Amino acid sequence: MHIGSGFLSPPVWGAMAAVSGACVAGSLALAGRRLDERKVPLMGVMGAFVFAAQMVNFSIPFVPGTSGHLGGGLLLGVLLGAPLGIIVMASILVVQALVYQDGGIEALGANIFTMGILACLLGALVRPLWTRPRPGRMADIITFAAGVVGLVASATLVILMMWWSGSVPRGVSLLEALGAMDGVHFLIGVVEGLASVAVVRFVLSMRREAVLGIDAPAPDPAKEAAR
Repeated sequence: MHIGSGFLSPPVWGAMAAVSGACVAGSLALAGRRLDERKVPLMGVMGAFVFAAQMVNFSIPFVPGTSGHLGGGLLLGVLLGAPLGIIVMASILVVQALVYQDGGIEALGANIFTMGILACLLGALVRPLWTRPRPGRMADIITFAAGVVGLVASATLVILMMWWSGSVPRGVSLLEALGAMDGVHFLIGVVEGLASVAVVRFVLSMRREAVLGIDAPAPDPAKEAAR
């Protein structure tokens, strides 16, 4: 889903850089005021996990300059909350652009918005389902659906930005480009949704206090024994 160099017009990448910059700055301000030190190791581990997952990618037919791969923003939003998730994802995308040339420098704001901000905000909306003492099947279902919907929505926005920039190849209609991009990312979204549910349940079982913070209610031992 990374947008490469030269595929966005200056008005588009400039606007996205401004929006993403404001969101990252706001996330840093929020995180600085209420960061729980227990989340710092989790940020590092999850950042490395998402970084590695995104490195497995492939080109999208009919849409040069883009790639298909897992996102990870939803997972970061659920486990870390929106501000920390956005910070981690922005850090990942900066390293990928500067070191691995994965995504254009001028398109960095657009990539942060599509892969980081949107997905992390969606994950933050799902997060309350997992902060309950005993998350039920509804948390699994909604998280899975959010993984699919979030990835397809981000892929759609990528195509729209390229369309507005006039970089969709001649002879390829907007619907054809959307079909190629969204079709691939729908399938990837199924994998992302399943993986997100599995990883969230695993991390909660191992480091619940890191996910929920120092004010999180501890599970009732009596209820846990009765399960």
